This record gives sequence, structure tokens and C-alpha cells, in this order.
Amino acid sequence: MKIKQVLSIVMSAVMFLCFVACSGETGTIGPESEEPTVITTEEPSTAEEVTTEEMTTEEITTEAPDTTPETVYAGLDSGIVRDGTPKKYVCLCFDDATQQDLKIIEMCKKYNYYDVTFFISTGLYGVDWSKAVGVPHVRFTKKEVQSGIYDGFDLASHTLNHLPLDQYQNNVKKVKSELENDAKNIYKLTGIYPVVMAWPGGDPNVTRTLMKIAYENTSIRLGRGTTSTHKFDLPKEFLWLEPTAEISEATLFSDFQRFLDAECTEDMLFFCWGHGYELDIYNSYDKLEQFIKMIAEAEGVERVTVSEFYQLFKDEIPSYIEDPAD
Repeated sequence: MKIKQVLSIVMSAVMFLCFVACSGETGTIGPESEEPTVITTEEPSTAEEVTTEEMTTEEITTEAPDTTPETVYAGLDSGIVRDGTPKKYVCLCFDDATQQDLKIIEMCKKYNYYDVTFFISTGLYGVDWSKAVGVPHVRFTKKEVQSGIYDGFDLASHTLNHLPLDQYQNNVKKVKSELENDAKNIYKLTGIYPVVMAWPGGDPNVTRTLMKIAYENTSIRLGRGTTSTHKFDLPKEFLWLEPTAEISEATLFSDFQRFLDAECTEDMLFFCWGHGYELDIYNSYDKLEQFIKMIAEAEGVERVTVSEFYQLFKDEIPSYIEDPAD
């Protein structure tokens, strides 16, 4: 067991005396149909839509931290050795750092599943988007995050203020600030520098111009999109990684079973993502726990964080392709 996992288990009893986990009734994840569905669970894509006194930008500079040999980058401690044998890799991640993450973390710890990534926007501490979303959507305050909620898990970037970056793609300084300053804040919180992010607003707000800016001006090397492929192929480039499935899709369990049953003749990836507030939309806490249990007990798979997956394949998969048509 990793040291961070041991420390997290010791701290968990104290943590949950201080925070009340969200809970939900038993329900179904998405429609009952087995047809792939389009999930529209994106929260507001601009910080200006909701304002609170706690919504402050943590940093105003755009310089990256000192990248000396002592700098610790995320994902380097997976313990997995790639020896040429094809493997099945599983990534699970959640966006926004909302209060529902407490219940998700409780589920993960129950099944000793720490290879999970949580994407956070450190410029939106304490922001409440519940009115815009229609269900509880309250982000953790800085003090709550500092208390150790995510200890033992992978904490990665969701950009500083969750802005629709396509509206700023002609402003390299602005985009760089959103990416690098969030990464710097996470580094200050954890002592580990993130190398992956989730694009705010999802695929509609991602452009190749933004990918190029990220690649040429920041330390972020993987950017996750939102449109499910329902396939198990490795990404062609890291800065636009298309996930396999989303936690609220009706085909989630059948997709994962297909993954487990598939013959592994080459490296495969099941990449699943979601938001904690979806558990309230669909009353699906029990269903998510079933899925976490299914992954935790699956044989013949490698559970990795998003950061670990990047580090394992960074020498084979480019972060950005200048001309993907070539």
C-alpha cells in the first residue's frame, strides 16, 4: 500500500467528524435504456455567473514554480512496471471539488480504492452554484481542502476560475494564468505539482489553439474532454483525451463489463469521469458505490490515477500534435 494511502486511512476518522457527507437514495444512473445517452451535466462555464465573497484568485503571477530536480510531479509513484505485456488500465475522476466528494471519498476508502483523481479550481473556493445547476453544488473552502479532504488521492487542475477558455484563446497570458496559477496553488497545497487538467466547460470550449497554448506555455501535459467514446483505445494525443464513459450514462456498467471481457492484445484504457453533484440529480449514490466496488474487485486491471496514466505513457503518446491530419 502506498504511504499516502496509509496516512489517509489514519486521518479519515478525524476528517468525517468535521464534515457531513452528502447522501442520496437508491436510484438508477441515467435512463434505463442501454443506448448511449448525451449527458448534459456541465455546470456554468464562467465564474461571473455566480459571485461570493470567497471567490478570489489565489495568485496574480503567471510564473511556474521552480522546476528544480527537487520538484515533485504528480503520477510518478504508481509502482507499475511496463514490461511490454499488454495491460488494461482504469482511470476514475471527478470534477469541481464539491461537497459531494466527501461521500465519494468515503466509498473509495471503503474499497481501498485511492487511484482516483479530483479536479479542482482553486480560484473558486467556497463558491455556490446550486441555483444555476438545480441541485447542491457547493465547492469546498480553502480551509476545508487544507484540512486533508483529498489526502491520499490525486488532486489535479480544473483551471483557476473555470472560465470558457475558448473566449480567451487570443490572450495567451490569460489562458496561461488560468492553467499555471491553478497548478501552482495545488503545488502549494500538496507539495506535488500537477501535470493534468480537465478542460472547463467540456469539449465545446476546447480548441486546438488552446491546446497549443497549454503545450507551449504551461506545465500541463494532459487535458481531459467530456464526450464519451465507449471505446477502450489509448488517446492519440494527451491534451484532448476523450473519456470512455461518464458516471451517469446508462451504458456505464455494460461498457465496463465489455472492457473486462475483452481480450487484451494491446494496452487498453477505460476512462470514466463525472461530477459529484450528478449523484443528487439521479439519486445514484448506491449505483456509484456498486461501480466503485466493481472496479476495486476487478481482476486483471491496473487502477491508475490520471496523473499516473500520463506518466506511464508520456514517452509514447504526444501531448499535442501540431497537425493531427498528418
